[in-house]
Amino acid sequence: MSVEPDDLDMLLSAVRKTINDNQQFLQGLIDETVDADTEFDNVDENGEEEFEEL
Repeated sequence: MSVEPDDLDMLLSAVRKTINDNQQFLQGLIDETVDADTEFDNVDENGEEEFEEL
């Protein structure tokens, strides 16, 4: 005999999928932000910022 999922089981499954999707989306944003920060980091080896002279 097959057991069909009730409304609560379907809702719980949908919530878990949404949480997982949101977690993956946020991790992607974090990864992009970290990449952008390291790309534009203008600090030399001594920890001093480098400035472009105008």
